[in-house]
Amino acid sequence: MARTVEATGGSAGEQPRGANARRSPFATTSGVLLASVAVPVIVLDGAVGGPTEAPPILLVTTAAISLLLLLAGLLITRLPRGGQVAATLAMVGGLGLGAPRLVERPLVCLAVLVAGTAGLVSLWNVGAPLLTLARTRVRPQLEGRAQGAAIQSILLWLLWVFADMDRSALDTLVVGSSLVVSAVLGIAWSVGGWRAHRGRALGLLAALVTAGAVAVPLWGQWWWTMSGLLPVAVSISVLTRGRPRSGVQQASWWEPLLGRPERLFVGTFAGLSIGGAFLLALPQSSASGHSIGLLDALFTSTSAVCVTGLVVLDTSADFDGFGQAVILLLIQVGGLGIMTFSTTALWALGRRMSLRHEGAVASLISAQDRGHLFATARRILALTALAEAVGALLLTAAFVRHGDRLLTALWRGGFTSVSAFCNAGFALQSDSLVPYQHSPFVLHVVGLLIILGGLSPAAVLAVPALVQRRPAPVAAQAKLCLVAAAVLLGLGFLFVLAFEWQGSLAGLPFADRVHNAWFQSVTLRTAGFNSIDLGAMRPPTFTLMLLWMFIGGSPGGTAGGVKTTTVTVLLLSVVHAIRGRSTLEVFGRRIPERTHSKAAMTVTVAATAAIFALLALELTQRMPTRLAAFEVVSALGTVGLSIGGTGALDGVGKAIITVCMFVGRVGGLTLLMFLSSRGSVPALGRPEEEIDVG
Repeated sequence: MARTVEATGGSAGEQPRGANARRSPFATTSGVLLASVAVPVIVLDGAVGGPTEAPPILLVTTAAISLLLLLAGLLITRLPRGGQVAATLAMVGGLGLGAPRLVERPLVCLAVLVAGTAGLVSLWNVGAPLLTLARTRVRPQLEGRAQGAAIQSILLWLLWVFADMDRSALDTLVVGSSLVVSAVLGIAWSVGGWRAHRGRALGLLAALVTAGAVAVPLWGQWWWTMSGLLPVAVSISVLTRGRPRSGVQQASWWEPLLGRPERLFVGTFAGLSIGGAFLLALPQSSASGHSIGLLDALFTSTSAVCVTGLVVLDTSADFDGFGQAVILLLIQVGGLGIMTFSTTALWALGRRMSLRHEGAVASLISAQDRGHLFATARRILALTALAEAVGALLLTAAFVRHGDRLLTALWRGGFTSVSAFCNAGFALQSDSLVPYQHSPFVLHVVGLLIILGGLSPAAVLAVPALVQRRPAPVAAQAKLCLVAAAVLLGLGFLFVLAFEWQGSLAGLPFADRVHNAWFQSVTLRTAGFNSIDLGAMRPPTFTLMLLWMFIGGSPGGTAGGVKTTTVTVLLLSVVHAIRGRSTLEVFGRRIPERTHSKAAMTVTVAATAAIFALLALELTQRMPTRLAAFEVVSALGTVGLSIGGTGALDGVGKAIITVCMFVGRVGGLTLLMFLSSRGSVPALGRPEEEIDVG
């Protein structure tokens, strides 16, 4: 009996019967192949312009590829070798069928070749499914098929949503057929194992009913009517997760997330971006009463959550009050980090976090002592609330003085204050702060909020102690943040003033030139506001802007970039090496060698990401390299400044910049947390050899 229980993956009291009891290492792969049967039709459409215009030989080839996918999906669980051969022939045939189109699109060709190669390698790795997911190596046949088809249909739907804005009836038919296949396989799984997972089957039934209710008001809009099946596919992908074997305790679904700070950080920001995209895509968020589309909604949501400020739509003109409120909420939550809010909420409720959760939060908010975790989070929220409230009052008064009505000024003041402190760069004026370039009060209030948000809370709270010269020690990192910020602000001000005196500042009075040069130095590294025409900047200023945006703000603050301390550590390492010193000391503290390695790794990864993103834009967009480079660095540094490139992006370009904004926000911190969680590997006693570098 024990052997039977282990083979079926259920408990002794609820063993699946029939087909659902058969287990296969290719169950998930089978579902992926079955959901892809109609994909060759789209490949043919892209290659020759449609099935009606294709010669008979290509029609026969397309039908043969689809038949091979169908046979592979049906055979691979029973005759793995035959299924592998059929799937390989289908994949190679699909690449050959789409070759004419791939030659015209180098980036698409590269992506398809990489994906095809990865699929073939995974397919022929005996015992490994096409999608290497947890609990999918050996699993019940119906369960694996349903989940594989559901995942493939979701990926196809997302691909067409974000890559093809002009979806034809053929696109709808192909993606819809994939969703239908996943729904049919999901129903077959629920019926075949009703006794074993009755609750999950009822959940799938509820998703089917919801899909029907959603499809009724959308009838006639065939793409969105078909998309009503998407919640069914999502439900299947979640509900068909593997069951634990008898005697094995299954961990909660959130444990892998909370146990790894880098996963928690990426997961929360991804969830916020996706959730915000759906809210912004609602007709209620648009000033016109019509949806702005998922792609523009995702771009805007990611820009807000990652406090970047790049926009493809005018925040003040294209969004109504609800949409602007959603953007403001995303900026606030994204700027502070969802973990700060959850930590403080748990403190308010009088509950204690688990040790894993506590360790993750400590890594995210840079708390050195876990015992002071709640106190650190409270100080962060208190500083934020105080700075934003005071900034909102001051800006409201300034906007009233400039002619706004009280309620309008109050909303603009609060929105601008939150956006400035979180270094987001969103503004409720179509041309940012250019209308206030003659108002030093507005520029300096916004500039001060940007500086406070760009510095870490520890550095801001250390200022009184440094000014009053209290005996309490101040951390070396806080001092380093303050010194680096002061140097960058001062140099940026002098450079902008000198380079643009006869350039973009030429039409302003003497005092306004000074005020605007200072403001551009403040906003340049991360904030995204502008008070002068950035398109008129001279080449030296353009180069300076790229460098300053790449550096960014301080760690622990709301700013992006590789961080001021990273660049400072690298520069000091060079200076100390020139002086012949073996150790690096700053403010009476020795900096460990692992900090040098982390700094070098961070800059290397950031530079590599910028190069690849720039190449992607150059391959897919028709814009000058100067424009593309500025957009990439601005997105990766979560700065939000633009010299006109954002408005010229098509769907693929928007997707590339969206990924850049997300990577720029979570990439550096995730990398550092990943490196911090790994212990050093003991030396194996290998002989040393000097390598010439530089």
